[in-house]
Amino acid sequence: MPVENTTPNRGYQLPFGSNNLEDDVLRLIAALSAIDVDVAGLLVSVAQRALLVHSHVIADTTGLQAALDAKQDESEKGNANGYASLGADGKVPAAQLPSTLFGSLNYQGDWNANTNSPTIPAAAAGNKGWYYMVSVAGAASVGGITDWKVGDWAVSDGTKWVKIDNTDAVASVAGLTGAITAAALKTALAIAVADLTDASANGRSLISAANYAAMKTLLGITAADITNASANGRSLITAADYAAMRTLLGLVIGTNVAAIASPAFTGTPTAPTPAAGDNSTKIATTAFVAGQSGIASATVQAASGTAITFTGIPAGVKEITIMARGISFAAAGSLKMRVGPAAGLVTTGYEGGYGLFQSASNAFAVTDAMFAGQTNNSGDSVMCFGKLFLMDAVNNVWGWSATGYSPGRNAFVLASAIALSGPLSQISFFESAGSSFDAGTLNIAWSK
Repeated sequence: MPVENTTPNRGYQLPFGSNNLEDDVLRLIAALSAIDVDVAGLLVSVAQRALLVHSHVIADTTGLQAALDAKQDESEKGNANGYASLGADGKVPAAQLPSTLFGSLNYQGDWNANTNSPTIPAAAAGNKGWYYMVSVAGAASVGGITDWKVGDWAVSDGTKWVKIDNTDAVASVAGLTGAITAAALKTALAIAVADLTDASANGRSLISAANYAAMKTLLGITAADITNASANGRSLITAADYAAMRTLLGLVIGTNVAAIASPAFTGTPTAPTPAAGDNSTKIATTAFVAGQSGIASATVQAASGTAITFTGIPAGVKEITIMARGISFAAAGSLKMRVGPAAGLVTTGYEGGYGLFQSASNAFAVTDAMFAGQTNNSGDSVMCFGKLFLMDAVNNVWGWSATGYSPGRNAFVLASAIALSGPLSQISFFESAGSSFDAGTLNIAWSK
């Protein structure tokens, strides 16, 4: 018999070396016939396959048209009646989520409760959840509410406006208002030792003791009980009085410590400077003393003008010394002085005048200024020394008293007064006829 020999996949018969030729021919004929059948089947299958490049109409796919009709366009992404988008984090943005997930409040901005600006509309379903924050307190009526403080909220619930009170302060506590201290509250509550009901009788006795000594007596504490104190420390706290303590410490008043009654300071001690015008027993520092007085001066040069004015005299001054020496003018004339508050120099209303002592005495009234001296000839000089003094501090009335000398006019005495509208702050000297100063010095010094 022939040896069976076949292909591994389809089992086609193959010849074998030991087979008779006529047997293998028959086997090959059978194999070729089987291959023919298989090839014919493959050709039929290939003929029935679609081409690599081909087309279909929508109707060729069952249900495709309905699916396309039901889809939403990309333009509807993130829009009303569309579909939510995803952010870069792969999550739906908060703006596309319903407000109920975050609460229903919707901030509308700041509100001026004094002017109702912007005007808050009537509560309605459309503004449910709206809220305004008060930026200016006021009493504008919103839903009948008129007490609005900065920081309060006006909130609509869809039917009415309500207030979320963020600023209510306690009106009073036990009749106290404002910044309440513990001491004031204790006084207002009138808490006594007897009110401490959870304290023992001994505890109440201790806290009502008059002083530390009384507490020490109640507790029965002695220096020996202070076990962490040194022997010297116990000696110090058991000393009979402060003098005994000083002796233990080796302190001598006047040597180691200043005597309280009459301390003798060394070095450069300092003290607070009292306010200007203080008339109490406080220590007067050098700064205070310097502020109580002052001095100003002017040296007259040739053709130096028709007026010399001192300004900036401080408030509180009560006395001003005037010193004029060697004052002369381009022409014979009279030296006069005007005073005034910060508003300006006073030119009328002066009382008094001056008197001349020559061969015969003469007296003259002056109402446009305070007289300060007179010369007979061009080049004559005037010397005058006097004081301005505050006669009436309530009405700012100042007096002027001086004496002087001038060649040709000899000696003269001066007296005048003027009421000012405010504190004196400036003094001006001039020649009555408008002549220029040409020599001399003018000095003023004030004190409070």
